[in-house]
Amino acid sequence: MIVIFVCVLLVQVCGSVPLAGWVQSPGYPFGYDPHATLTWKHCAAPGHTLMLSFFHLDLEDSEQCENDVVKVFAGNVLLTKLCGRMSAQHLLSSVNPLLRSSSGGCLSLSFEADFSNPERHTGFRAFYKEQDVDECWVHEPECSHFCHNYIGGYTCSCKPGYYLSEDQHTCSANCTEELFGEGVLTPVGSPGPYLENSFCTYTLAVQEGQQLVLSFVGEFDVESRDGQCIDTLTIKTDSAVFGPFCGQTAPPKISTGAQRVQIFFHTDQGGTNTGFTLSYRAKPMQCPGNVTANSILAPQRSQYTPGDTVTVQCVTGHSLESTLQQTFESTCQKSGRWSPVRYCEPIDCGPPNFSDLIVLTEEDPVTTYNHNISVKCLSEYYELIGDANFICDASGTWVSEKAQTKPLCLPVCGKNTAFSSGRIFGGRKAQPEELPWHLLIKEPQRGGASLISDQWAVTAAHVVDRYESDTLIFYGGITDGMDRNAVLMESEKIIIHPGFEKRKPEQDHTNYDNDIALVKMSARVSLGPNIRPVCLPNKTNSLPEQTARLSMEGKMGTISGFGGRSETLTKARYLQYGHVIEYSEVPCFPNNLKVTDNMFCAGGKSKEVDSCKGDSGGPLVVPAVGSGSPNTRHQLKGIVSWGPSICGNEHNKGYYTKVENYLDWIMETMQKN
Repeated sequence: MIVIFVCVLLVQVCGSVPLAGWVQSPGYPFGYDPHATLTWKHCAAPGHTLMLSFFHLDLEDSEQCENDVVKVFAGNVLLTKLCGRMSAQHLLSSVNPLLRSSSGGCLSLSFEADFSNPERHTGFRAFYKEQDVDECWVHEPECSHFCHNYIGGYTCSCKPGYYLSEDQHTCSANCTEELFGEGVLTPVGSPGPYLENSFCTYTLAVQEGQQLVLSFVGEFDVESRDGQCIDTLTIKTDSAVFGPFCGQTAPPKISTGAQRVQIFFHTDQGGTNTGFTLSYRAKPMQCPGNVTANSILAPQRSQYTPGDTVTVQCVTGHSLESTLQQTFESTCQKSGRWSPVRYCEPIDCGPPNFSDLIVLTEEDPVTTYNHNISVKCLSEYYELIGDANFICDASGTWVSEKAQTKPLCLPVCGKNTAFSSGRIFGGRKAQPEELPWHLLIKEPQRGGASLISDQWAVTAAHVVDRYESDTLIFYGGITDGMDRNAVLMESEKIIIHPGFEKRKPEQDHTNYDNDIALVKMSARVSLGPNIRPVCLPNKTNSLPEQTARLSMEGKMGTISGFGGRSETLTKARYLQYGHVIEYSEVPCFPNNLKVTDNMFCAGGKSKEVDSCKGDSGGPLVVPAVGSGSPNTRHQLKGIVSWGPSICGNEHNKGYYTKVENYLDWIMETMQKN
């Protein structure tokens, strides 16, 4: 029966090609003919290797065997190339040991002779045979414990206490166990070395209302190397993980606070370490001295017994789950857990509610309690007034670090990008960016205005008093009145100073006192290098009679406009400007019109520089454009108001509304509207 069983196992081998045989050159041993060839191939059965041994070799000799040659391959790999004469001893010692296939592999041979030989050669003869591979010798590491060889293959087996894994090579320890109550736990293999290649899971449990307390007693020896765990011991509960532990220092006593504990012990394939002894016992369950993070308890103790009730209060800067509530009550349960449990989350101030001109310096910052943000203005044409840094306080409000009011972004006033050095006393054509605050009114009558913020302009009252209820269009950002790229601004409100003389449409003005009006635009102006506001003058404490004489404080100013350049012209295509000084001691224009402290007289030193018809409402700014430095800020000192009918008179100059007399009215009107 045993023989029949073996034949059944070997039927595939016995019934296939021969296990051994000869291969030789054509005509051997009498010699081979010119151009003789031979090809041969043989493959070993699974679990076997094929060996080829040459016993005779007599071929024509040539350099690198380029004439007659026999080649042997293992698969596609050339094992040897032979020619000439070799003794049987030489073949046995240096050639034949190389001619072996892999397990289940193939050997092939090719022979080629050239067209002639100087003498006759007998050829070659070789013997092939299949031999069983001892996989247990060759593949010994593949079996964890024992290897058993048989003809055509091998099998693995394990020591007692282990089982063969699905890969049929690895032996793993079977050490899963559930334990209840109190006792002592040691790994499989104790008191000797614990089992290798194991993944043991021990489940410990006690009755409800109790918790497990773990203590390591005696020697602790879990494999480690260079401070790194090779084998690991890990303890887990539903709410905590202890470990992994290894080395020779026992962990401290562990009060798990849990009714059920899992212990995972994982080992590798080597080592002689002895393991550990773990004592586990039960004690009454207790709840920890913390219900939820970021909170304090009243009464405060380190441990609580089932049935105890506490008041949980969130610490400063935290509230219950994004509400403003700060406290709740919780009771210790038999399971050692608190119920109910609510979470104290950091108070979130959310995105800051500042002006749309203010942006954060950091994208998507953290906005919860005690975190900081910083802000800046939307563009370089605005400047930040107030603190730029804020912190989220406990009430959920962004608070300035310096306890200041909310920040404001106000337009940068009085600056122009184009800057020309020196002073020019004659009128000249303005360059782009040189007078960016100047606005043009084309219809119904030509006039000028000055931009004083990103939504407000100021002009002379007599230019707009007849159109107070109408919508006017203002043109900005241009020096060419025909420029199609002008910034168009539509008025929303026109507010005439209440002290300005009212007149009927067909009447002329008899008094230009309080000749000032404010215009609110329907939308915020998009500021840029070509359009930006002029500064209002600084408020002083001077007496009226002093300010009347010192309105321009001895400075030279600049007037600008699209008005006429001669007696016959009422408008010009290009924006012109010129430099003027104040005349305070002599009459500028002797006539019957009343001159008040709300006006001042100014003009050029030559008759060529003067405001004219069509310039009304335009600005007079100090210091003069082109003087000072690129950082100089220009102030609006006057508004073109009235003067002689003939422009450019050497002795008669124009009158301007004194802007500093109206600062309170300007500020109050802008705030209310």
